[in-house]
Amino acid sequence: MLRATKEAAYLVKKGLELMVVEVLRTPDGKAFVAVHKTFSGSYKLKEDEEPKKWDLLELDEFKDLKDSEVDYKSLPADVRNAISSAFKY
Repeated sequence: MLRATKEAAYLVKKGLELMVVEVLRTPDGKAFVAVHKTFSGSYKLKEDEEPKKWDLLELDEFKDLKDSEVDYKSLPADVRNAISSAFKY
């Protein structure tokens, strides 16, 4: 299992697309970027159970991002490079 601490999180708008970007760092100094493009969904733990719904921006660790949307171009260059290499922007 990889252990990392969150350095930053952004609610990013690029064109018409909205995504949550997390910058994570491991104890040995390596940085990773996690991109979330799905903000809500549902799941069932058991077959006969009602589906449970979840919303990413309602979770405690992301609630602060709702009102702080940033433009893609305002992200640090290394974060933009990581996103663009993953999604070919």
